[in-house]
Amino acid sequence: MDIRKLRHIVALSQERHFGLAADRLGVTQSALTRSIQAAEAEIGLRLFDRGRDGVYPTRAGEALLADAVPLLRQMANLERNMALLSDRGSGEVCCGFGPLAAALLLETMLSHVARDHGGLRVRTKLGDVGELQALLQEGELDFAVLAHVLVEDRPDLSFRRIGRTRLGALVRRGHPLAGRTVGEEDIAGYPIIGGTGGSPIYAPTISCDNFEIAGLVTLASDAVWITAEALAEDRYALIHGLPVAQPLELVVASLARRTLSVQALLLIDLIVAALRHRSA
Repeated sequence: MDIRKLRHIVALSQERHFGLAADRLGVTQSALTRSIQAAEAEIGLRLFDRGRDGVYPTRAGEALLADAVPLLRQMANLERNMALLSDRGSGEVCCGFGPLAAALLLETMLSHVARDHGGLRVRTKLGDVGELQALLQEGELDFAVLAHVLVEDRPDLSFRRIGRTRLGALVRRGHPLAGRTVGEEDIAGYPIIGGTGGSPIYAPTISCDNFEIAGLVTLASDAVWITAEALAEDRYALIHGLPVAQPLELVVASLARRTLSVQALLLIDLIVAALRHRSA
């Protein structure tokens, strides 16, 4: 069975509708129907059941899809890697950022791109570690910048350590604990803001991955924000002495068998430089 038929089978299984799948593939509905019928005739099995509410894979279809989806993913990587080796890169980079990495690095990276690399197309995706790792596996992202403590090592992904930032506890200026060295009993009773991934030391009472919102809430209340100390600009003050203050390593994750383009490597260099600047 050729790759074209496999692509048609996968598209139909995802869209569950001949018309929608045909539009996605850029073929006519009749051509897609003939392709599916030819595939079924070739293997001697019905791959889809047709009904009023849509098209669904049969048991044989599901078995074929279990092999076809990763095969097509490998083919896409192969085609992409060969294009890069022949210097036919698309000039577009798709990258993901965890919430902390985005707050620390994304603005600086995109500012450099807008100022110095106007011809480069960049698409960004913000999400949690699980979501971004899934997008990497699906080939939707070239790379993702993540907090290493949250990453699960996987053989299909490679991880490059790019530097560290320091976690700490931030409060508004004028907070009763601002600038003080305190113990854990001193913060009892204060709201604690953290990411949805949680803190290895404190369970947040308010979980929020939007750092702009988390910062505004901190400024408008007596909440204690567990985040990167590098975000402690003039509006915030640090609390000292809490065990949450510790280094946090950031990594760039990518598919193990996927060659990164020159453009992607350029963005990673900008990210590393931004992290060094923020950590200095």
